Amino acid sequence: MAIKFEHEVKKKIRIGAISVFSLALVASLTAVMALAGDRETARRLYSEGNSLFDEGRFTEAVASYDRSIVEDPKLIEAYYNRAVATEMIDRAKALEAWQRFLDAAADSNQFRWDVARVKARVQILRGKPPVPAGLEPARYVAAAGDYYRVVALTSEGEQWSELPVKVYLGSAPQVKWQQGAREAYDIWGAMFPMQFLATPEKADIRIDWSASVSEDERVGEESDWVRVRRIGDQLTGRRVATIRLDLSRNWSKDEMRAIILHELGHALGIKGHSDSKKDIMYWQMQEQTRRFQAPGGIPLPIFWRSLVKEPSQRDMNTLIRLYNSAGTIARFD
Repeated sequence: MAIKFEHEVKKKIRIGAISVFSLALVASLTAVMALAGDRETARRLYSEGNSLFDEGRFTEAVASYDRSIVEDPKLIEAYYNRAVATEMIDRAKALEAWQRFLDAAADSNQFRWDVARVKARVQILRGKPPVPAGLEPARYVAAAGDYYRVVALTSEGEQWSELPVKVYLGSAPQVKWQQGAREAYDIWGAMFPMQFLATPEKADIRIDWSASVSEDERVGEESDWVRVRRIGDQLTGRRVATIRLDLSRNWSKDEMRAIILHELGHALGIKGHSDSKKDIMYWQMQEQTRRFQAPGGIPLPIFWRSLVKEPSQRDMNTLIRLYNSAGTIARFD
């Protein structure tokens, strides 16, 4: 009888152990499935954030990255992209976001080079002067888009740190060209902090009407150089941007205004060209043709130039991103 009782007890213990093991296995599988679900949700939210980022909807992108991090706190790419997007919202918040990325990626061998780059970026951001009202991220219009990716690499570090930028227009050989130059200055001056100077000595940007640029079908050229001078026992230099124009053609006032608007855009920090003909920073003025019927039914072509009259919002959006960024950076895919 005692043997039978002992056998029953051992059998119940085995059944109990199997039941406990089964419950633990089910709980473990449930946790794994839940974790997989969280990661899938996190990735979906992360992808949504990337799409919003590419549309210039930076605030919404940050919110989506935040939700993805809640679902998966180990999704380090989300911390990184959130910080990039936050640079186009608020610099102080961007510095906090970059620190959170550094904390999340501190022990990750995969992101060690990114950690090094971000540490340098944080130092640059902290040292950048406040942007003027016209270049604040709030002025970015998402619906207009930008061409930041096209020009970011060549434009890195080419923005002015001391504002307003001082501009000397010089004396044009023709009155209509002088009028076009002044109109171009006034148009940019309404969007970007600039100061008009009557003499060239202290100017940051100068128009040089004494030399003509006519090779390679260029109508204008903006180039930077650093003038070095001695102060006491030290050598110091400051950046000067010089604009030279093609003076071999009889440009109209409006054509000269468009040319100088374009070259001033380069001088202000857009070191590259737009990919849209609607922007002042597109690489050329467009020749257009229209045919009409002359007497006798002979078709005759009329050629004219399509002129962009002022920087587009897309031009301004690109400039805003350049001045609020610490240099070239791309989000993670």
